[in-house]
Amino acid sequence: MSQNRAGHPSLEKYVVLLADRQMGVVVMEALVCAVLLLTALLGNSLVLWMVWKNKNLRTIPNHFIVSLAFADIGMAAICQPPCLTVLVTGKRTYGNFVCQLQGYAIAMLACVSLLTLTVVAVNRYFLIVRPKNYQKIFSTRNTRIMIAVIWLVSLVEPVPYLASNHRYVYHAGKFFCFQVVEVDFFTLLGYMFVVIPMLVLSFCYYNVFKALKEHNKRFHSLRRRGDRPNAARISVEEINVTKTLFLTVCAFLICWTPIAIVDFIGFGQGGWNLPREVYVMYTFLGQLSTVINPVIYGVMNKTFRDEYKKLFKWSGGADITQESTEDTPQTQESKCSVL
Repeated sequence: MSQNRAGHPSLEKYVVLLADRQMGVVVMEALVCAVLLLTALLGNSLVLWMVWKNKNLRTIPNHFIVSLAFADIGMAAICQPPCLTVLVTGKRTYGNFVCQLQGYAIAMLACVSLLTLTVVAVNRYFLIVRPKNYQKIFSTRNTRIMIAVIWLVSLVEPVPYLASNHRYVYHAGKFFCFQVVEVDFFTLLGYMFVVIPMLVLSFCYYNVFKALKEHNKRFHSLRRRGDRPNAARISVEEINVTKTLFLTVCAFLICWTPIAIVDFIGFGQGGWNLPREVYVMYTFLGQLSTVINPVIYGVMNKTFRDEYKKLFKWSGGADITQESTEDTPQTQESKCSVL
């Protein structure tokens, strides 16, 4: 197992490539990493602050968004600073403890994000496909329990890998510490936490989009016959949900599908042999995933967009905690949910 601690021989060439970068490449890579780090911290912190300040935003779906924001902040605060120091100096600047902490945190927090997105998909499935069961399953208490279970499972996810005497190794191409490239039960076990959630995500989103499509067909059929649909408001909300889900799925696939492909190529080859630029993009895509969620769940949502305007309004005349007296609880929940 000594090789696990020293790293794979195929990694040695990336140490040289990292050190021999031209100054323009050093500046560009370090700048991209720094911008992604700061944007992730700022964007997710704003989401948390807005939910904390605005009572209207403390909805059940937004519990999951808070969990996701904490995971993204943790990824940016714990995992990305060592990456930035490597890109600036052109060499590894931290010891084994930070290396193991970084590898563990990446695996754990990525699991939190994926499981949270999966439960959000389940939430959408019951809200749209099986609404009669939604209130019973997604009560405030049950939602908090789900989030606690997500974090507990994610904390345990890297343990089998470490308990099998594997250790995270420094990958100069990716400029962070990652698991070994050996194909065995314990290195592949973590990918089950990817495959199973992806199957659940696919099932839920497929049925959600199918239900929304059928609903819209019925809605337009009523309008063509000259009837006055009673579900006009619901139809608009479901269209907005569809757009948000579509953006969420696209962002997730854009960021994480290339990452998974690169990893599986490494396992298939038994080493790391792709161009350095591929591994740099690999890491930047992972960092981008911590930035893009506040955009999707915040800026793209009208309620959050309005709250951003109120928060940064210089006049300070608007009270962001004021609740509308014209909306029912169901309407308020829908209008103020990120999803």
